[in-house]
Amino acid sequence: MPRVALITAVVAAASVASGSVFATETPQNQSATIVGPSNPQLADGATALEAGRIEDGIRLTLDGLKFPAQSRDRAAGYSNLCAGYAMLKQWDEALQHCNTALSIDQNNWRAFNNRAAIYVAKGQYDHAMADLRAGLEISPNSRTLLESLRIAQQNKRLYGVRSRSAVRSP
Repeated sequence: MPRVALITAVVAAASVASGSVFATETPQNQSATIVGPSNPQLADGATALEAGRIEDGIRLTLDGLKFPAQSRDRAAGYSNLCAGYAMLKQWDEALQHCNTALSIDQNNWRAFNNRAAIYVAKGQYDHAMADLRAGLEISPNSRTLLESLRIAQQNKRLYGVRSRSAVRSP
């Protein structure tokens, strides 16, 4: 069976405030899921997304989700779709897929991380912080989540500084 690393963060969902992006785990400390041989499209979709072939990754993942799969693999597929659409900056489409992933598997910390990145990109920092806290409840030592939290907090502060400056400007 091929081991396929999940898309752990929305790499291209750069924070609007500072240009930072949410971090990803390095390959050696990245959690992975097993995508069974009966659904190679999900595995190929994840591989394409990781390689930056976003449209191919989305297409392959959508194809893979048409076939029966274990709940965990389906949740991973939807989380990967969330990341793919976020990389295309299609925030609402991405958000739908994160929500679907979390409705299937409430323990998918990667989906919480991806959804938090979308909320940061949309300037919805309270939602982002809530998702990052939920993810940290599941995986308290995740470097990805901890770095995402740091970046979200930094962006929230920068947004607050910019907002206060705009109010003071004539």
